[in-house]
Amino acid sequence: MSILKELFESLPGFELKLEAYGRRGAVIAEATGQDVYDAALAYRELLPARNQHQRIGLLFRSEEAIEFLIAMFAAISRGLTVVPLYPNWDGPTQLSYLRRYGVGSVVVGDGFLRRAGDWREELDSVVNISLAPEKMPGPVEPPDPRELFAAGLDGDHPVAWIFTSGTSGDMAKCTEITLSNMDAAIKNIRDLDFLKEGMVAHCPLSASHIFAFVVMTAFVALKPRRILLSDVQYLARLPQGVTGKIDAIILVPIVINRMRGTFYERLCTDFSDAGVPKELKTLARIPLSLRKCLKHICRRAEEGVIAMEAGRLIGWLGLPFVLAARLLLGRMVRQRLGSAEFMVLGGARPDLHSMAFFEVMGIRVLQGWGMTETTGPVSVSRLSDRRSGALGTCGELFEGTTARIDGEELIVEGTQVARGYVEPDGTLVPFNGVMKTGDRAAFDEHGRLQVFGKVSDRITTDNGLNYLPMPMEDGLKAADLKSLNILEEAVVIGDARPRLGCVYFLREGVESTPEREEYLGGLVREFNASRPVDEHIGPWVVSSLSLKECGGIGPSGKLIRRRIEESYGDLYEDAAS
Repeated sequence: MSILKELFESLPGFELKLEAYGRRGAVIAEATGQDVYDAALAYRELLPARNQHQRIGLLFRSEEAIEFLIAMFAAISRGLTVVPLYPNWDGPTQLSYLRRYGVGSVVVGDGFLRRAGDWREELDSVVNISLAPEKMPGPVEPPDPRELFAAGLDGDHPVAWIFTSGTSGDMAKCTEITLSNMDAAIKNIRDLDFLKEGMVAHCPLSASHIFAFVVMTAFVALKPRRILLSDVQYLARLPQGVTGKIDAIILVPIVINRMRGTFYERLCTDFSDAGVPKELKTLARIPLSLRKCLKHICRRAEEGVIAMEAGRLIGWLGLPFVLAARLLLGRMVRQRLGSAEFMVLGGARPDLHSMAFFEVMGIRVLQGWGMTETTGPVSVSRLSDRRSGALGTCGELFEGTTARIDGEELIVEGTQVARGYVEPDGTLVPFNGVMKTGDRAAFDEHGRLQVFGKVSDRITTDNGLNYLPMPMEDGLKAADLKSLNILEEAVVIGDARPRLGCVYFLREGVESTPEREEYLGGLVREFNASRPVDEHIGPWVVSSLSLKECGGIGPSGKLIRRRIEESYGDLYEDAAS
């Protein structure tokens, strides 16, 4: 029996509570397994028949994750293929994808009901799924168990068309996920040894992205006690006083980078001339000079954790710093995340120091790897894998998945590999169970996967020299963290250019001033002083837009380097003039 079908049928027996948190940091919707099951049965009667529509679009805000799950179960059990649209795309972009892929019917939450209403002339049907009592359809007679899923759905049945993060070409690629792909992905996540029945998990990621799409479903299959669903943008409004104690949280690397940066900024803020926010009053009582000393202790503790986790004896010399930082600041940091026992990171490559920061504070950080084309994660590190070089690796591959390295590129095979890319005309470009990931990777002596970034991230200047930008970017950000700590990101560019360049993105709330620009220029000069001349960074610029505003980051938190190269290539002309 299909795991997805079995999961849907067993929902009424779950002692499960789903909680959706809104933008103001309060619970805006709740549901049990029985509620999801009943609503899915009721709403699926409003969906078009499979012989009329093979595919149906899903459009929900991130805080409408419960409604998204209801829509997913309703549509898939009816034999339809769901096509989730990213909620952060604007209306014209969302409509263009519906047109391009011939999706004539959509299911929307209350947040997008007005937008979908404007499309009615182009669509055959718009179905609103809402948890508002006045909008809920009446209960329906439970169907025969044999009719819970449409008849004839085999493993090759397309359950979903999932869009990539938009990192290739002008349009995001569309990946076909089959029932057998979903079953394999759910089983692998469900069987992870650190996920336990009855736990409390928090997933603040958009359900339209493959990781949340699969992970949320797998969490339900795990039979947890509570699942918290929210928007990662509003994570700061959800401390333990709001959420209660949780066991695990799912995040993307850019979020932990920001959290670490914000922590150090506030640690070194002079609160004497301004009103102190309520959540910072305890911190503000500590003299500024002492807080600056605490920053030094935390940084030393991070280095100690990295060395200990790598199995180096010298790392134990940093243990006093780790214990001091955890004792003085750990409780405050942990409570901001619901005192989670561990966090799991997926998507982009994490910063090792950001991972070490949370380890210092008492939260174990586990890294996973996967992509849309592999139906989400295919490997995750384990809680028990410590002090043996595991930090920064993605663990061993799931059972049933194999991989090899061709040159530098990771090639993955297995039942989780999606069926293929779908062209707008419906043509399938099959993967045949093999996915060339485009990621630079290796396996360590323990068989753990290490991913270093995209093969395409390599920069080749027009004189034929090759560079890996990420170590350079890490060096610039590390230098900034020691001093003013104003950078969100430093992106090294220069592909097919005369020399390397750099685009600085400031952290939210930090304004560009002549003094700060002089400081950032000093970072470049300091960087160049320690490098051979052919590795020097030439022109640089401070972006007036955030990473998100310039399209430089995808929904999974991955840097879209190509777009930054395109958007800021004129800095070379400016420098020349």
